[in-house]
Amino acid sequence: MKEMRPIHPFPARMASSIVLSRLPSAKQQPLTVLDPMAGSGTTLVTARSKGHIAIGCDTDPLAVLISKVWCADIDQDRCSQAAEAVVIKARQRYRHISQAKAYPSDADDETRSFIKFWFDTNARKQLHTLAEAISETKGTLVRDFLWCVFSRLIITKKMGASLAMDVSHSRPHKVYDRSPINPLKKFEDIAAKILKLCPFDGSEDIPKSKVYKRDARNLRFDDGSIDVVITSPPYLNAIDYLRGHRMSLVWMGYQISHLRKIRSNNVGAEVGFKGDLNDTDFTTILKEMGVGDNTPDRLRRMLIRYIRDMGAILNETFRVLSKNGQAVFVVGDSTIGGTYIKNSRAIASLGKRHGFKLVSTRRRQIP
Repeated sequence: MKEMRPIHPFPARMASSIVLSRLPSAKQQPLTVLDPMAGSGTTLVTARSKGHIAIGCDTDPLAVLISKVWCADIDQDRCSQAAEAVVIKARQRYRHISQAKAYPSDADDETRSFIKFWFDTNARKQLHTLAEAISETKGTLVRDFLWCVFSRLIITKKMGASLAMDVSHSRPHKVYDRSPINPLKKFEDIAAKILKLCPFDGSEDIPKSKVYKRDARNLRFDDGSIDVVITSPPYLNAIDYLRGHRMSLVWMGYQISHLRKIRSNNVGAEVGFKGDLNDTDFTTILKEMGVGDNTPDRLRRMLIRYIRDMGAILNETFRVLSKNGQAVFVVGDSTIGGTYIKNSRAIASLGKRHGFKLVSTRRRQIP
């Protein structure tokens, strides 16, 4: 099977080749496959393409949206017609909207200030009318598809509907005085591109995927209900996905304060542990990770927070796996403040503590 092209930009996505190498065809062995930190859904799409039951979770609302659409059975004609209808409705409203009204209706002052900083007046007016028309569209899946199209107007590397570059890498910086694209003109083109990339149309007799907005530390699935887990947890000082994603999400009704709470609770966030730095459960693993006694307290607290969170994830993963289930964790080591941190050692050690047996380790150089 050739590698499927993603429908939406997403930083540091999982390589589908890893998933392909770990899964047989469902004709040989049907499996229930879980990615508890699914991101844009590479594991889910790949597992479903081989005929397996694919289940994913994530706390990032945009990741959940992208995964749902990429994994879904898409009615091409219906989605194309809906995109056309949204543009027609948005154009009609654009002529009459004032600058003061060109914000999401429920945006608070902080969110409005954020939008005003990143979007010029004309782009705001166009995005507002598009968002309003999308929210009125009937059918959850069609509406989700349209939101993906909307988000791709903004989440780009170079030229999008905002005044920023590098939004797709979650490193937005303001470089434009005016939006380099016209959202109303681009919407249907982007819809057509996404439709070409959607791999499923319902013609094949394969199980539907399921994607949930859930935390990998509290999966809420039955004990022993999963055959295979394939996931790539956030690394230490992880990519701040929501730094870029919030530029789309604010138009979907999310407040900046809400997104800030999600960010601060994410695994890999640079937020410190509040408890005892000398707890032996943590200090033993810190030594395995290559962390010495002279490491600054701020970094030690950040590392302990990561260890605690990954321990909770591994505990939940072991709980939901079947008796002979397997888990694949794709992990990158990190360098923070000149200190080389062996995250992979922490995962291996925590896995053994929570009931796993380390079967094999493979390494590859990241370009």
